[in-house]
Amino acid sequence: MGTDDHQKYCYLCEDSLEGIFSAIYRAYEDRHGHKANEIRIRETGFNQELFCEYISVETDFDRALKVARTVQRDISRPAYELIQRSAASCFPEKADAIYRFVQYGLTAGERIMECLTLPFVLTLYDIDKNVYNEIYHWKEFLRFQELADGSLFARINPKSNLLPWLAEHFSDRYSGEDWVIADTVHRTVLFHRKGQGCLYATMEEVDFDELSLQYSEEEKDMQKLWKLFVDTIAIKERTNRNLQRQLLPLWFRKYMKEYE
Repeated sequence: MGTDDHQKYCYLCEDSLEGIFSAIYRAYEDRHGHKANEIRIRETGFNQELFCEYISVETDFDRALKVARTVQRDISRPAYELIQRSAASCFPEKADAIYRFVQYGLTAGERIMECLTLPFVLTLYDIDKNVYNEIYHWKEFLRFQELADGSLFARINPKSNLLPWLAEHFSDRYSGEDWVIADTVHRTVLFHRKGQGCLYATMEEVDFDELSLQYSEEEKDMQKLWKLFVDTIAIKERTNRNLQRQLLPLWFRKYMKEYE
């Protein structure tokens, strides 16, 4: 079913991979023609346009799973992984770029990964690079604190929803520990039990910044020693704030004790 040159359809979806895939399924189902369609994240602010019908799409996990299987089967597994990481980013343009990527990919197959002249492919690669960099930084900067019960707890405030990509790294590094990593921005959590795998959960009702944590005595002593060390080793005359911000951007410092 076609459409005139002026009518546009904008599908509004949840900010998640499942939400974007649900909108893609709906766009194909409605058959307005891909040129007339656009997919946007519902929570993103934007100015409404004339001659545009806004369609709110509820997340449907069955439909999202069908799109996921189609992408892996008819495009490639690496293409699906690129979409996964891009969908976890904080960039609102990801939704329509993923839609275009899937649309063209179902025709081009795995060759879509090499079509760097297509703007939406470049957009996804740029977004993916940003997510990769943030994952790398949090692997380096994340700080665990020992609680009174002997478990480890860490808070992070990432721009992207990247906890799933930290699971393997910290499960391997702290396999013999009970630990929790809480994403205070997206209200998600990784739980790990010693010798076992991770459990990823959403806890929207919990404000992780307001949690009252009981530290172990060793942790309290270590925090004092660490602050003293940082204060003592610093040479005031050689302080270079700009270089510090390049190596350790301000938004990574929120839960670092030496910056409190």
